[in-house]
Amino acid sequence: MFKIKTRLICILMAAAMTVCALTACGDSGESTFSAEWTPHKFGVEDTEVNGVKLGMTIEEVKAAIGNPDKEENITEDQFIYGEHINLSYGKMFLSFYDINEGDDIRLGSISSDSPEVKFAGGLHAGSTKEEVLAAFAQDDNPPDLIFYGDKFGRFIYGDFTDMDFMEKKPTGAIENAYIQDRDAETEGYYMIIYHYYNPLKWQDDGSSYTGDYYQLVFYLDSKSDKVTSVLLEHNSAM
Repeated sequence: MFKIKTRLICILMAAAMTVCALTACGDSGESTFSAEWTPHKFGVEDTEVNGVKLGMTIEEVKAAIGNPDKEENITEDQFIYGEHINLSYGKMFLSFYDINEGDDIRLGSISSDSPEVKFAGGLHAGSTKEEVLAAFAQDDNPPDLIFYGDKFGRFIYGDFTDMDFMEKKPTGAIENAYIQDRDAETEGYYMIIYHYYNPLKWQDDGSSYTGDYYQLVFYLDSKSDKVTSVLLEHNSAM
């Protein structure tokens, strides 16, 4: 069985986003697509937010937008995946870590529950479900999202599931997006998730792979269908 190696800091951030969704935090606002924006599949070009881009070093970020309001260093002794450095710029939270184990510490995730922080397409906390879907491509009649026989939502484009990694052993880039809303009524929130996987590197016997991926996650209040928070991250997959 394959394993997606998501770092604990991102899990904790996602948990914080969940709490935010349950309390419907985040102000409403209007999303406006620029004249140059055309709906497309999410990719690396969509990983720039408010003047910073995933993969930047701490020095590059500070040169671009100045010194942070708060800086926190999580050492290897405190964190099972090694050193993390977290910077806060108002309501924009940046986390730096070693994405591929052996590389430099670089910007790996950006999150916010503020309408002032603009993600791809100008989307932000307060954007509507319709605005999120309109910003990116959509397939005609996409299939349901099925995990181990259970329906968790529906695809927006693509139909590649986690179980397909080992079964299909893809070598090219993977693009998919889906609405995960199985527990929306009971949990009070649901997610719209966009993925881009760089081409994977397989062992000669095909038993395992390494690679990296980007994801853009919108947490939406299940009653208002408005975005409460957004998480953009770059991680390794193996």
